[in-house]
Amino acid sequence: MLQVRIHGIQDGKFNFELEEPVLNLAELPEEFVGNIKVFGSLTKIGKRYSVICNVTCIAKLICDVTLEEFEEEIKANFELNIIANSELYYLNEDREIKENESGDIIIHEDDQFVVLTDFVRQELILGTPMKKVSPKYRDKDFDEIYPELSSEKNQEINEQWSALKKLKVKS
Repeated sequence: MLQVRIHGIQDGKFNFELEEPVLNLAELPEEFVGNIKVFGSLTKIGKRYSVICNVTCIAKLICDVTLEEFEEEIKANFELNIIANSELYYLNEDREIKENESGDIIIHEDDQFVVLTDFVRQELILGTPMKKVSPKYRDKDFDEIYPELSSEKNQEINEQWSALKKLKVKS
């Protein structure tokens, strides 16, 4: 579980680093391997907390162009604003993630940790590219990757079939 201890800290800014094996995060896609690393800062002012995080993790992906497997570092950033308020917490008790209308997360005043696990999971999933192309093919055209399937070769094949266009079929 990725969490930052907040119980008993003074007002101010604090840096933190967290590392957790991917296997310990439930519902994270199987593409992610190794450890999740979180680097961030926590700022406390009264009952308000601000958390800024940078997350990195390695993902094993399949190239959409060549079907080769490759590894890529997935990076994500997010910021959370948190209010420690027991009354608001109990008013939003029926929701899994308690938020007010401005998007601030509400925690109980007696909570000892800010749990980042769900936010890290969401950001890593959203940070995974939709089109997965291996870095060694990103700057290449299709004709460079597959010269045997180039448009020139297709033109030669089309000429072989051009005789069929002369045939007339009665309907």
